[in-house]
Amino acid sequence: MHYAIIACEVMRPELEFLSNAVAYSPEIHYLRQGLHDTPKRLKQEVQGMIEAVETESPHLTHLVLAYGLCGQGMTGITARRCELIIPRVHDCIPLLIGSRAIHKREHEKACGTYWFSPGWLTHSVIPYLDNRSVRLTNYIEKYGKDQADTLMGMEDAVLTNYTRACLISWPGFDATWLPMAHEAAERSNLHLETLPGNPSYIQELLQGPWNPRRFARIVPGHEITQSLDEEVVICGEPLAVCPA
Repeated sequence: MHYAIIACEVMRPELEFLSNAVAYSPEIHYLRQGLHDTPKRLKQEVQGMIEAVETESPHLTHLVLAYGLCGQGMTGITARRCELIIPRVHDCIPLLIGSRAIHKREHEKACGTYWFSPGWLTHSVIPYLDNRSVRLTNYIEKYGKDQADTLMGMEDAVLTNYTRACLISWPGFDATWLPMAHEAAERSNLHLETLPGNPSYIQELLQGPWNPRRFARIVPGHEITQSLDEEVVICGEPLAVCPA
């Protein structure tokens, strides 16, 4: 069996960390973070990467997707030749924590959690905070001061839905990322907590054997769909055939 991984850039720190500790690591193709904000674009980018990898690497038999459903961004994704392997999760947080059960427990404890990880801090949280003054200047130039203040207020209102920030902490990562998490939480007026992460889910994603309780297998010619069973989350369906 020969396989490669297609992953969101937000997963790069953990995937590289684990790849360095194994004898064999598959080739990993990264797509930029933030595509999940526009599910249609995410689907286009992932589908395009699948098609490119299948064409350029004819020896591959499987493609592993380091994604969850991501707001339906994976719905309809298919492969022509390779079997797709995808975690049975809605987003990447259960992968970083180690299980859906822990994520569910934490969601019930505090549903308004702004999750931090090395990838989220690098590609999403810190750039968002650092570019705030730049966005304000651009808004003033385009719309005037009053409208700019309104737009910034709308952006800031997003944070009102959160009651805490939580850093997913892996051994060996704290020294670098904990200070950044403290700074980001303080600037967002959120109380910071830490939660021990568990690499087991991502290790299995990286190396297999892809337990069917945690991973869905989508055979060639079938597409990723969302299951109505929350214990399954993701399943595969044959591609719809349009009538002639």
